[in-house]
Amino acid sequence: MKMKWRMLSALIFLLVSFSCAYLFFSGKIDYLVLNKRVTIDVNGTPVPGDMLEGRATAIVTTRDAGKKHSYQLFFAGDTDFTGNMGFVVDCHEWVAPHLPFLLETRSYPPCNMLPEDGPKPWGWPLIDKGNSMQFVTKDQATIGIKR
Repeated sequence: MKMKWRMLSALIFLLVSFSCAYLFFSGKIDYLVLNKRVTIDVNGTPVPGDMLEGRATAIVTTRDAGKKHSYQLFFAGDTDFTGNMGFVVDCHEWVAPHLPFLLETRSYPPCNMLPEDGPKPWGWPLIDKGNSMQFVTKDQATIGIKR
């Protein structure tokens, strides 16, 4: 009887493992990991915040008291001659949880372009500044992320 439970547990574990591997390698799911080495500033002033980073995207969250806000960064994979390395989308009301990792799917995190964000089809440009990157938000605040 004990051997049957072990075999059933092993079978369930393998099934879940293969399912997760399929979802990950097919691109249907990815994960973002907390990067503790970054510092975030708004208009040159350091603010509390964090960055969850993945292969092609990241979530940057400023955690000022009463003004928590998240932005999703999409990396292009290269930097053009102007320093543009991707684009940024506002997460609006959604704020990333303060966790060591976050699963990412096609519809989560819920950061989407809305009509009030302006006419840009892909969000705000993400500019490479050597050992940091920055972008300018809709309200003209410059957010810098030092790596």
